[in-house]
Amino acid sequence: MVPAPARHRAALPKKAPGADGRRSAYDALRRTVGLSIRQLVTGPAPHAVAAPPHASPRAPREDGRGPGESAPSPPAPVAERPPSDFARWRAATFASLASPGYRLLFQGNYVTQIGMWMQQVAFGWLVLELTDSPFYLGLAGFFRAIPMLLISPFGGVLADRIERRRLLILSQAAMGLIAVVLAFMVAVRIVHPWHLLVSAFMSGTAMSMNMPARQALISQLVSRPQLASAIALNSMSMNSSRILGPALAGVLIGAIGIAGCMLLQGLGYVWSIFNVFQIRVPPQDRRARDSSMVQNLVEGFRYCYEEKTVFAMLSLAAMTSIFGQPYMQFLPAFARDVLSLGAGGLGMLMTAVGVGALVGSIAIASFGGSRARGAILLVAAGIFGLSLCLLALAKSAPLALLLLAAGGFANALLMSLNQTILQQTVPDHLRGRVMSVYMLTWGLMPLGTLPIGWIAQTHGTPAAIFFGGIVCYVVALWVFFFRPSFRTI
Repeated sequence: MVPAPARHRAALPKKAPGADGRRSAYDALRRTVGLSIRQLVTGPAPHAVAAPPHASPRAPREDGRGPGESAPSPPAPVAERPPSDFARWRAATFASLASPGYRLLFQGNYVTQIGMWMQQVAFGWLVLELTDSPFYLGLAGFFRAIPMLLISPFGGVLADRIERRRLLILSQAAMGLIAVVLAFMVAVRIVHPWHLLVSAFMSGTAMSMNMPARQALISQLVSRPQLASAIALNSMSMNSSRILGPALAGVLIGAIGIAGCMLLQGLGYVWSIFNVFQIRVPPQDRRARDSSMVQNLVEGFRYCYEEKTVFAMLSLAAMTSIFGQPYMQFLPAFARDVLSLGAGGLGMLMTAVGVGALVGSIAIASFGGSRARGAILLVAAGIFGLSLCLLALAKSAPLALLLLAAGGFANALLMSLNQTILQQTVPDHLRGRVMSVYMLTWGLMPLGTLPIGWIAQTHGTPAAIFFGGIVCYVVALWVFFFRPSFRTI
């Protein structure tokens, strides 16, 4: 390079000693940090070439290149690494949380579901303390479930006719009030067995209004591609609450008593209502208001009967509700009389159910798009029934925990996949009514709870659990081998 004339040298800015070195070192550090972050996120670049370790910084030329450097070649294309199977599953499973409205609904429901499972443990233990009767456990379950049979269809009609958010708030306020009143009665020792039956019936009535509105509201808050994610997360929250709720109840019953557990449930509904108030719900399809409520009801039942896929899903749900689900009502008696466990042990048994159910609800994200969904449903029903049969023969707590976890896994997979198929099949303007019929299948539980309760009273709780399990197992096998069209749903 030709040196500048003497008269122009004074006009050139003077550089501090070592400035070029510091600048080059800073640039090298910045490039190194940037490369490290990119490698952390996307992995190492396959074509990256490291600079020689002995290279010393040189003064840059006017075009930015050092002495002797050739023009830079265009950067080699970096092959993007395809996302892993886990990354794709994670993105699909949690896609619905991108919706602000669904996030509010999810976090509000999660707290109330934990409180509901806490209350179920406390309620069952209170029934045993007041009556010392396994049959009364079944009777309380009957009073809780019968409103789902009689009232939930009308709850579905209301969910298609009026604003679902408003219906959700009113029903949750009613359930919170019931929990607080019952907690007060237990605290002042004025509660009697018939009070428990009345509160069970009232809670079931409020739930019959709540569930259709909540399930139908999900489809309004997320896009159709996010619907499977929303259902999977809803199932995961419900089943993970089975882990936290009973575990917390087992600890809190000893610390603050049954009344304290019920009071916490009531406070949970306050939190949920606060979240639901903040949800901005898009306009819903209210074409159901063009007809009377009776016509809406008939239209919903006709659709459920004529649509073959919907009818098959509802029939399978009814079978497991009548014969399989009542085992939960008799777990307190099984824990005390067969396994010699207390309230903490009962909480552990129900926690085992929740652990298995959580794994099953996570698995639904993988099986939800499978072409063999019908076969998966039947296999899950068979595993559920078989686990109940083996549970009835168990005499040790560790074996019972393992079998309950297996049953919880199969039951969650069965219920979540069933609901996913329903939600993806049903049109939006009928969603509330169809989901109310799905709730109605839960209301069929008393048809099994009372006779199974009689078996528990006369022949023992293990015999009652075995009876329900063997029916589910045999029906699942029969449909699998003699109704092949079900396997292709």
